[in-house]
Amino acid sequence: MTTSRMLSRCTDRKLRLLCLHGMYQDAITFMAKTKHLHGINSNEHPNMTASRMLSRCTDRKLRLLCLHGMYQDAITFMAKTKHLHGINSNVELIFLDGPFITVPPILARQSKRPSTVSSKMKHIHSSKKKKMEFRAWWRLPGIHQKDSSSLDGDRDVLINFLREKLDEIGDVDGVVGFSQGASLAAWMCSEQACAELHWSPKLAVLFGSYLSSPQFSLDSGVVPDISSLHVFGLNDYVIPAAKSQQVMDIFQETLDNRVLTSVHAKGHVVPKCDAFKQLFESFLTLQNIR
Repeated sequence: MTTSRMLSRCTDRKLRLLCLHGMYQDAITFMAKTKHLHGINSNEHPNMTASRMLSRCTDRKLRLLCLHGMYQDAITFMAKTKHLHGINSNVELIFLDGPFITVPPILARQSKRPSTVSSKMKHIHSSKKKKMEFRAWWRLPGIHQKDSSSLDGDRDVLINFLREKLDEIGDVDGVVGFSQGASLAAWMCSEQACAELHWSPKLAVLFGSYLSSPQFSLDSGVVPDISSLHVFGLNDYVIPAAKSQQVMDIFQETLDNRVLTSVHAKGHVVPKCDAFKQLFESFLTLQNIR
């Protein structure tokens, strides 16, 4: 299925189907035989979405791993994607916390500054403030690592972590990622990652993805027969659109893959506009139909 054909499912254009009757019948006979199906996807059912129609045909849910960005966690990513929850009742989103706890450089510098606040006031403030953990999938060289070779250890930890989670969770169909989580999600769709993690994803949704260090290279290529939705902002100054485009280009190199792109005018965000929500729902519904 080409990108244009997939996109046509997201518009107001109606599907037009030829209906062919059986032997010794005619069109009127076949109309009568299928009368109970007429209007099942028309204005007679204005509130029936594609996902609700699909739920009549299958009880199988798509199960997707959701990977947060750098210095975030599962709860943060749940909040960022709140507007997408429940958009398709046949999808289960599974949010994971990254295995590493890190501190953003700006907060690390602030913690070293002398404070004029009394110890008593500090105690009152800390008792009221909820403890926050900043997590990552790997630690950045030059900031949390001495050099890029130090990433080898983080990679080993991450591989073991993901294997354990995949075994614990069971069947998983694909992955959704934001920023560093999207970079990891892209790598998880590579031939190398699939061999190491012993899994076979069939879809990926990547928000602000980018090519990471050599330890998470896509040089092995992306596995065939995978659908991907690449979402990035023209005004993203954290991960420029050109970096996300590089990831998309690699996915397009595998001819059997189905690649969709959603480019928005905002920054480093998960878009909330109705057009994107409709595209997201249609993309997921198509995967469940396959």
